Amino acid sequence: MSNRANVLVKNTLLFAIGNIGSKLIQIMLVPYYTRVMTDVEYGTTDILQAIVSLLLPIVSLTIYESVFRYSMDDEYDKVAVLSSGVFVSTIGAVLLCFVALLIQIINPIQYVWLIVINSIATSFRSLFSQYARAINRVTLFTIDNILLTVYILVLNIIFLSFLKMGITGYMLGYILANVISLLFLYIKLGNERKINLRLIKKPVLKELLLYSVPLIPNAICWWLSNFFDRIMITTMVSVAVNGLYAVAHKVPSLLSMFVAIFFQAWQISANTEFKKQDISEFYSKIFEQLFVTIVLVSSVLIIFCRPITDIFMGEEYYSSWKFMPYLLLSMTFFSFAQFLGSIYSANKKTGMAFITNLIAMIVNVSLNFILISSIGALGASIASASSYFILWVIRVINTRKIVPLKYKTVQIYVTIFILLMQALLVTNISNGYGVYLINIGLWLFLIIIFKNTIKEIVNFFLGILKRMKR
Repeated sequence: MSNRANVLVKNTLLFAIGNIGSKLIQIMLVPYYTRVMTDVEYGTTDILQAIVSLLLPIVSLTIYESVFRYSMDDEYDKVAVLSSGVFVSTIGAVLLCFVALLIQIINPIQYVWLIVINSIATSFRSLFSQYARAINRVTLFTIDNILLTVYILVLNIIFLSFLKMGITGYMLGYILANVISLLFLYIKLGNERKINLRLIKKPVLKELLLYSVPLIPNAICWWLSNFFDRIMITTMVSVAVNGLYAVAHKVPSLLSMFVAIFFQAWQISANTEFKKQDISEFYSKIFEQLFVTIVLVSSVLIIFCRPITDIFMGEEYYSSWKFMPYLLLSMTFFSFAQFLGSIYSANKKTGMAFITNLIAMIVNVSLNFILISSIGALGASIASASSYFILWVIRVINTRKIVPLKYKTVQIYVTIFILLMQALLVTNISNGYGVYLINIGLWLFLIIIFKNTIKEIVNFFLGILKRMKR
């Protein structure tokens, strides 16, 4: 198991190089956006980007997921897989443009073409990015991730600060950044990105679509769970409050940044190790260490969400801190559910991923209607945390049939209780040293509970450092 863990850590570090730099730039852009855009403008761009996220799996049929999965499989011709992916993405792009044209003829809507072009550019860029990752062009994948964020940074400064283009400039920045990134990937992949339409065969295309199509409703459910609350806040409260809620999401993105890096590497390990006999032991150990790491980081962010907001956000957005504790809980539970979701992917049971997400989405939407109407935007964050907790529990039960993981149940119960207590203390008691002392004490208690696992994690990384010095 040690060698497999080494491979996982190595891949994680490689992906981290590209992701940490790009994610940090994105996070640092938030104070810039909050200073050059009004809360209404920022809330509007958040909704537009949410719509792009919704359209992406539809216009692409999530074919980029199939290209990633099957390009790793030696049984399939990589050129045929990529060519099929380009073919499907092109058909989707043409259909989306046709629908947009009809909409504009019947009832013109502002920003429609910006949304459409952004969705198409993101679709093709995702396709080639995932292909590069699948064929072990990790360095290219890493460099491109960093450059994409740099493109966004430079273009947004030009469009927002110099040209004063507001919402339109924000969207144009993302469109051009994705186009430049796509061209960069296409050029650098060289002979490995050959596209041959003659290799597009019905059996291969069918196999790819059987894998990717169930991921479309799955992605839509994920979108509804993540962005429906923002639409509800906009309609039931105000666009300005949605702007605050959007800013509040940026702190949990600190946690999601590292989790996303890990899962990029974990997807590879989960797929390659799935058929081995001791897979249950391997999965269980990795989940335990992931659980401890995420819990400790999430706990710290909950404790210090107020000062973090005060330092990094504009004064106009300070009140967004009150949404953060439950959004951090939401991200924590989602991370655990996502880990178990990798079991579905490795076993090619993407339909189960959809069913479990559908249940969570129904819970999320129902709670949003109930809680937002009674306690406002705070209800949306509570609904999000509750739905992802239920998603995690369902997958714990369901995945036992595929890979029976071994959980330390008592520790998990205690941990959930502590995180919930910390969130309640931060959101319901006025700011003061007493709250910080209690929450820090609870965090130290978590350290004691997980001391053995923490030692394993520390010793493992110390061993890696020693080998690197040699």
